[in-house]
Amino acid sequence: MIAPESEGGINTQTGRLRLLRNNLLVSALIFTVLEIWRPCFFLTDDNLDGGLPLFVEIGHHLLNGQSPFISDYLFGGNYNLLRDATYFIWHPVYLFSMLLAGTSFYYVMFDVDAFIFLMLTTAGFVNLAWYLRREVPLKVSDGWIMFLTMSFTYSVISLATGASWLNYLVNHSVLPWLALGILQKQWRAGVGLVALFSIHQILGGHPLAMISNNIFLTLFAVGVCVCRRSLTPLGFWIVGMLVACIVTFPLLFPMLEGFLSSSRAQGVPLYDMQLNNISLQEFPTSLFVGMALWIIHPPLHAHVTYTLAFCSCAAAWCIVPAALSKAKWRGLEIVTLSVLVFVAVMVIRPVWISEIMIRLPILRSMRWPFRELVQFQFFFHLFLLLRPPGLPVRLQRLTAFTSACVMVLPMLFYVIGPTFNEMPIGRKLIFSGELDRYWDKVRPLLKPTDVVAVLIPYNVYMNDDYEKPNGLLAAFDYSCLAKVINANGYSHTAPPDQLYTQTIPFYPNGAYEISQREALLKERPEIKFITLESLHPVRISLSSGTGPAIDLTPYLPEAFQHQ
Repeated sequence: MIAPESEGGINTQTGRLRLLRNNLLVSALIFTVLEIWRPCFFLTDDNLDGGLPLFVEIGHHLLNGQSPFISDYLFGGNYNLLRDATYFIWHPVYLFSMLLAGTSFYYVMFDVDAFIFLMLTTAGFVNLAWYLRREVPLKVSDGWIMFLTMSFTYSVISLATGASWLNYLVNHSVLPWLALGILQKQWRAGVGLVALFSIHQILGGHPLAMISNNIFLTLFAVGVCVCRRSLTPLGFWIVGMLVACIVTFPLLFPMLEGFLSSSRAQGVPLYDMQLNNISLQEFPTSLFVGMALWIIHPPLHAHVTYTLAFCSCAAAWCIVPAALSKAKWRGLEIVTLSVLVFVAVMVIRPVWISEIMIRLPILRSMRWPFRELVQFQFFFHLFLLLRPPGLPVRLQRLTAFTSACVMVLPMLFYVIGPTFNEMPIGRKLIFSGELDRYWDKVRPLLKPTDVVAVLIPYNVYMNDDYEKPNGLLAAFDYSCLAKVINANGYSHTAPPDQLYTQTIPFYPNGAYEISQREALLKERPEIKFITLESLHPVRISLSSGTGPAIDLTPYLPEAFQHQ
């Protein structure tokens, strides 16, 4: 153990608190800059179309003293959210932010959640780094720890703002804390950390990402056991997880029961499992260059964009000084590198890996290797922390600066920012209040008990890349904001016995193709239809099985009426 340099030295409690305070301040500053650059930074894609409307409905239920576990507007109404893994969002931080549903600024709740989880990520990596510097020991400066901490904390931005959910920030935030629990020497500290942050992950994380976290951390715990020649680290991990599962069982059981009966649990096609993997040839490019390639050669397909961006991090090029280090390899470094290589293989996901996965329960439902990118980022930064750089200090700093610029500068110049599904129309409708005003005029045309289905002709849906006005259609989960009952919703894990119709929506936003109209009427003669007639200009109608359709064009926001 390194002896303290002074009473306030780097390895004393005073030094730890100073390091933690400085990192949290810098992390908060970075978050503030991101918010100034692009307000409501995390309100994109699934977070906007799926998460926010549901958070608003739950928030209103909480404010009105109603059960937050039942949705009045999704999948025909009276939908049990506890049985749907997609909607497993019962973390206290989420519930606290949902109270903003009663204000005009309800749309900031996701960024409030993101701020708290990112600060927790920062605190976790700082505490892990401080512990390792003291116990291993490591000859790393406070500045090096801060750089790696900021890189790790914000390396997940592309994933959380792209084609995923806010929940990934929870899975991201627990990794340093859980690793710290595994590395402890005392049972109380080890089991306590694992149990507490496993509960944190179960309540607020992405369920499949939680499974990935647990798989790789189990391997890490086994490796630490080998290094220490003791089963204690694995014991901390197993006992802590058992405690967490027992505590959360009342919420965990219905979710697992509902998920296992859903179509997603039955597995996804091999093609889908391979759609967003990063090939062996592209992996180095993705890691070391990432989003910089967007400017040089903008991808023609969104999936290529995922490949380029999701693996990139500000510390990527710092692997060079680590590789040049001539220091003797320690057991923990070897364990971390071994897990890192295994995670990289899972991110690359060759066909034979997918062939194995589709034959295993739960794993066959893991569609794209986004979850593995969360673990890759953690073990990559942990390895950089453990492996002493093999360059002079000045060159270390130059490498770190260059690496950070490779990730950050393209974010300033790329036209749509650090997300691939910016959804400017949906954001504008919400920020301006036009969405609420539109539904205040349209809602009286329906009875409170009416159930609507969204219809979109195929040629209209495939017209071009123009963003569909999902908020005006009550597609995805926008029915929760519109306060109208939708026959469907946005979930890949909806239990079949809770579905309102047996007819499966043709589109991923929960909308039906126009040719499915008769099948829906045969099942549910009372159903009403909101139809997107055209995009240029936007024309929307409201109809039923009988009677003339009502043209909703006069109710549209002014910007849509004068296209």
